[in-house]
Amino acid sequence: MDFNQLFTDYEIFRENTLNCQRIIYSDVAKLLERIAMNKSFHVAELGKSVEERKIFSVSFGVGKTKILAWSQMHGDEPTATAALFDLINFFSSDDSFNKFRNELLNKITFHFVPMVNPDGAELFQRENAFNIDLNRDALRLESDESKILWDYAEKIQPDFGFNLHDQNSYYTAGRTNKHSTISLLAPPTDHVKSINYTREKSMQVILKIYDALNNFIPGQIARYNDDYEPRAFGDNFTKKGISSILIESGFQKDDPNKEFVRKLNFVALLSAFKSISDKDFEKADYTKYFSIPENEQLLFDLLLRNITLTYNGKKFKIDIGVNRKKCWDTKTQNFFYKGTITELGDLSIFHGIEEYDMNGYQVSSKQKLAVDESADFILEGNFLLKIKNGFFTDSDRIKSILNELAIG
Repeated sequence: MDFNQLFTDYEIFRENTLNCQRIIYSDVAKLLERIAMNKSFHVAELGKSVEERKIFSVSFGVGKTKILAWSQMHGDEPTATAALFDLINFFSSDDSFNKFRNELLNKITFHFVPMVNPDGAELFQRENAFNIDLNRDALRLESDESKILWDYAEKIQPDFGFNLHDQNSYYTAGRTNKHSTISLLAPPTDHVKSINYTREKSMQVILKIYDALNNFIPGQIARYNDDYEPRAFGDNFTKKGISSILIESGFQKDDPNKEFVRKLNFVALLSAFKSISDKDFEKADYTKYFSIPENEQLLFDLLLRNITLTYNGKKFKIDIGVNRKKCWDTKTQNFFYKGTITELGDLSIFHGIEEYDMNGYQVSSKQKLAVDESADFILEGNFLLKIKNGFFTDSDRIKSILNELAIG
């Protein structure tokens, strides 16, 4: 299969009604009404969330092998939800990919759950309506949404499970300055990270995904931390014999709305489906999974190097790492960003998505700088620096923006 061609032709299948900055229940419900009219797809209500929003599955294909893929278990992680609807468009199409498409549909039965946490999606938060992280509820199953997903897996008994998430912008692929644009994980079943046949298959499929994506983002694919989490769905599904694969949609510079990362999800999942359909993943040496560089948290949204800090009559040379959190304002129905200082001191092992050498400038603040402090502080010299919405792209731009705020 020519994944380069799929990558090139992706826009044909992209679901244009979805913006993967934020996807809410009504967006999904409208699309599912349309999809339900296509006899090739079966749309079913699995249950309701805590706040009575419906949770749906979309199933299609007639193959013996069963795949379950679920997204937006964390309400503020919508990238893969968009990609699942892109895939539904792909499987609805009639074009030059028909041979490949029909092969998948004849060998696999697909089950998509495109929004596990509709209440969290509405609030644009990780947790559900009463602030429970669903991916830490696979043992107790206290939340309605957790129980719905668990019961559905019990009912259909999938061979493979795809757990689809977003991760923040602070991860690198190994100890480099390259963003971790996609991270992959074969979850373990115990604290010693044993490898049984179920987990081995997950590792082998991940290697096929890695090969496909490496054409588009070389050096930017990472292996997610595989510490055992006994409360997580992936770890528990693996225990149940479901070969589980975590795909984390990370960060790509100049892709603030994660549309490029969405496209990578589309290709990643189709490459996985092909390897499962052909069973060619079985030929992969699973030990090579460990050669994928591990996720490292080595990035800041903004890194200011070599700033002079004056405190108690003394001067200190420090670096300042600033991160920004994307927040949803329920009153204005808009996003805003909150910048905070994440770390101070010698940050020479870290990198900045935006990075400036501030040698010769001094920090002045009414209070001493501290981690988690709002990142609005004065750089004495030629300009006042405030963390604003959006990234500064070059030193000329930052100076032109801030020159108006110069303090003379």
